[in-house]
Amino acid sequence: MKQRIHAGYIAGIGYDNTSSTSAADSEKAEDRSFTQTLWEKYSLSPKDMTLAEYKLYIHEKIKRLYTHPSQKRLDWFIDISDAAYRRMQKDPAYEQWVLDFVAGIKSTGYGYCVPRFGLIHIDDTREKCYGYTYGYQDDDRARRAAARRRLKARQAEKERRKKLLKEYLKKKAQAKRLQEQLLKAKHTKQLLEHARLLKTWNEDRQRAQVSRAYEASLLMLARREQQIASRSPY
Repeated sequence: MKQRIHAGYIAGIGYDNTSSTSAADSEKAEDRSFTQTLWEKYSLSPKDMTLAEYKLYIHEKIKRLYTHPSQKRLDWFIDISDAAYRRMQKDPAYEQWVLDFVAGIKSTGYGYCVPRFGLIHIDDTREKCYGYTYGYQDDDRARRAAARRRLKARQAEKERRKKLLKEYLKKKAQAKRLQEQLLKAKHTKQLLEHARLLKTWNEDRQRAQVSRAYEASLLMLARREQQIASRSPY
């Protein structure tokens, strides 16, 4: 739905100064040119403007106010009475309050509960000013988009966890292979040490056997000599 800003009206006369934000480019260019002319002519004193010129001046300021992205499809109707225009033109402080009041409403974020229509009424006193919204837009598209975002986020989280699990299993397998290599190296070292000790033990045993055999042979030789000496005729 197109956004419209009604600059003001006089009941019973049929005056309705309306400007749509979706007007033709030529109308926009003409409006900017006229507004620029007003700025150049009355930039120092809006009090010198006619009421019609001042309405366009305020209209331009309102169009430049920030609008929250959630209000993109919200159709605003801004109604400013002539009495309000006259007071704003004479009272810069009230003009600023009105602009701040409208800016505060248009900068409101509605999330997923965006109204269909909104009305801002500005009068010559703060007590008479108000704004309200009614209806709700069909947010099926927004809900579907939110559901897609949630699904995408869940899939991304699932992929992230899957990647983390894959990395964990890979590191675990690497640690297991390293542990097996260390255990194998330790076992091999133990086998080599056992073989070395066994070889040393065998060599010591063989030397002991040779030594005992040699001692036994010497003993037998000594006995033999004794036997031969005992048989001597002398």
